[in-house]
Amino acid sequence: MDNGYSGKRVLIIGKGISGEGAKTALDGLGAECAFYEDTYTVNGNKADMIVVSPGISREHAVFGHAAENGIEIIGEAELGYRINKKPVIAITGTNGKTTVTELIGKILERAGHKVAVCGNIGNSFSLAAFRGGYDYAVVEISSFQLETVKYFKPYIAVITNISPDHLDRHKTMGAYCAAKRKIAAKQTKEDYLVLSQDDIPLYALEDFMPQSSVMYTSVRGKMRGAYVTENKIYYMGEYVCDTDRVRMEGEHNLKNALSAVCAAKILNVKNKCIVSALTDFLPDAHRLNLVARKGGKNYYNDSKGTNIMASVCAAEYMSGDTCLIAGGSDKGYEYDELFTKLPPGVVRIAAVGETAAKIKRAADKYGFANIEVFDDFTKAFLWAKDGIEENVLLSPASASFDMFTSYSERGEAFERLVRNVDEK
Repeated sequence: MDNGYSGKRVLIIGKGISGEGAKTALDGLGAECAFYEDTYTVNGNKADMIVVSPGISREHAVFGHAAENGIEIIGEAELGYRINKKPVIAITGTNGKTTVTELIGKILERAGHKVAVCGNIGNSFSLAAFRGGYDYAVVEISSFQLETVKYFKPYIAVITNISPDHLDRHKTMGAYCAAKRKIAAKQTKEDYLVLSQDDIPLYALEDFMPQSSVMYTSVRGKMRGAYVTENKIYYMGEYVCDTDRVRMEGEHNLKNALSAVCAAKILNVKNKCIVSALTDFLPDAHRLNLVARKGGKNYYNDSKGTNIMASVCAAEYMSGDTCLIAGGSDKGYEYDELFTKLPPGVVRIAAVGETAAKIKRAADKYGFANIEVFDDFTKAFLWAKDGIEENVLLSPASASFDMFTSYSERGEAFERLVRNVDEK
């Protein structure tokens, strides 16, 4: 039976998880594949299709080549959608999308479903779709991936929140928001869109007219969707559980839980399955994790806090005075919002890496004087450690690629330094 890919010549650009996953899937479907090696051909022949990984910018010459030669060019997530045969729950947002994706997966598993948790979360959607064997695909999808979708149409789309991020790639907030909105562009009235009433600014939804049934989440009272009132979680007026059943800590994680609850209830999952998952689930190791308490000081690793609002949320969770370690590689935005929204408990900042000077300029602008700039991560940590504050918080509000290969490596470096701290 022709699957549409047998014999098709496909050029793949990007050799990471996405590119390798796409190649394995396409090879399995009988396509003739080649990775881009400074040539636009597949074994010397013109490509019929080009698949790009999310790290490939729209400014890459391949997009012009495809347009000039009438070659369809799609992203790996779009390829996954085309191969996939099961309902898709897709999650995007500036922050929380990994947590929500994993939590929805756990809830559906508790309900007895087979689930493929994939996408921008470490597993290629196209490879998962090719392998099959699941009832639902729960897909984390980034703005980079959404840039290159064409027919992508999830049954449930979730936008957790929107705040400035990746402006080095998207250039403007308008373009960034437009990419996020593409998650619902092809939805129909048979589909669902879940939006945060609390954390999506009105400008992000300008000219946005989704055709799907729109549901909302809010920790501030009754909504058409999942909401919190008097420390209880409800869905469309139905009591689900008390908020203290959510094991994840912090208001931002309560908001994440509401997104997952809303998606699960749309899928008619029973409350006992939802509560069971909420009671057990914790986010990954580099998202606001208490590493240790030494010498009367708490050390928190939030290396995955790679944008301003993620770091603000982490800082708001701190109890007691805090020294913040911030900075890393530049994502194209200024840091004014960091200093207009940081809670007063953050009394010192160690600014480190490529964005340190930007952070210092913003601090000076808003009269935040207790800040030092470092070009070495260890020196920044030691300065933070030697203060009198109760907490040291690594939450960089920046990407990691100036000094580290990933946020995980940065978090691990922080945790090694914590392990070497005297117990005194």
